[in-house]
Amino acid sequence: MALESLIRFARQVLPGKTEPKSPWRTPVLLDRGALGGACLDLDDQGHGSAVWENGGSLWTMPVGPRSSPGIVRLPLGEGTNPQIMLNSDGRGIALWQTQAGPEQQILGKIFGGTAESAQLIFRTEGQVRHLQAAVDRRSNASVMWLLELGGRTEVMTLAFDMRSLSWEPEPTTLGIPSSPTAEPRIALNYRQNAMVLWEVEGSGSEGLVASHYWPSDRIWSDRPMPVVSRATHNHQVAMDDLGNALAIWIHTPHGQRSHLEASYYDGQRCEWGEPEVLATAQTFSFPRLAMAGNGEAFAAWGQAEGQAVSRLVTKFFAKGRWAEGLEFLELGQGQVRDFAIDMGPDGRAGILATHRGPEGDWVSGRLRKKEWSASFPLALPAPSPCSSPRIRLCRHGASALWVQGVGTQGSLLLVESR
Repeated sequence: MALESLIRFARQVLPGKTEPKSPWRTPVLLDRGALGGACLDLDDQGHGSAVWENGGSLWTMPVGPRSSPGIVRLPLGEGTNPQIMLNSDGRGIALWQTQAGPEQQILGKIFGGTAESAQLIFRTEGQVRHLQAAVDRRSNASVMWLLELGGRTEVMTLAFDMRSLSWEPEPTTLGIPSSPTAEPRIALNYRQNAMVLWEVEGSGSEGLVASHYWPSDRIWSDRPMPVVSRATHNHQVAMDDLGNALAIWIHTPHGQRSHLEASYYDGQRCEWGEPEVLATAQTFSFPRLAMAGNGEAFAAWGQAEGQAVSRLVTKFFAKGRWAEGLEFLELGQGQVRDFAIDMGPDGRAGILATHRGPEGDWVSGRLRKKEWSASFPLALPAPSPCSSPRIRLCRHGASALWVQGVGTQGSLLLVESR
């Protein structure tokens, strides 16, 4: 019935025209209830895993455009804020947080190793925020978080070595942000080059700084390196297989229009380039950045003027340069509420967006090789809000997740490319 409704919708939108075949399958319901965080990742062969929270319990399930259609959910235990990262061979790590009395704990489970159960990797009576991780081709992992304890805020990292199946005994403190509102971001490539960026302000200085990891010496830089020396927010960072990186952020001069800016990090020269302005607007929202191992990348964001509806914009990067001009994506069906992006190893790009229309919330997807495909609705409009879009691409297609509904009435939906 749902497929027939989508066909009728396409006929109404495109009367008298040949209906393009959607590259997406029919959505599948994974779970219902009081849903929390949800995420997924894929390997190069089109197989992967999804991890999500329901009422304080964590579940995982095999997914992927080349996975069997059977749905088998497996429990991971109690926790919140799940994360999963896989390398091209399908090995990696799942992370989550738990509360044990006065302690906050970070737990990790290895995918592709011999460890059967989760391991406790960090415990504190402080607050853990912005938990993130990345894995390299050997399945070594770098985990990063922001720790608030006793009025002090620290950016911390901990490494996992797949050969010895062991975690470092103690985390490393990368820096002390001048503001507890800092939002660090981590990037890592398949050779274990890594960097963490965070925003600083106050004490006579403000801007964006980076701490770099040198895999040959297995050490982090002894002090953060400046990326840009002016106020920034909502930054994103990504890295290619050669250790080059891109960062984007929003800069809003006092009393002026905002700028979306970018800087390129040359991995051979170990230098950040001068910032360049990608776009100028009254307001920006949801800046996103994705990068492939070959150095191709794209950024996507929302921008608006005055009371106008925010428009979804993309801009591509290749051969060390940003493309000329901007691409405005008309998704239809009203205001974009949120979106997610990804870039596959072959340079294909994807966007999953939730947007509000007169009939309710829509979810749509677009894929791109040389140009963007048409925007296809992935589900019928829902009266309850759709949120938390996630998308991952591989050489064989794409998988995407989103949550429909709020409170105890949430539904977790999965859709994959044909």
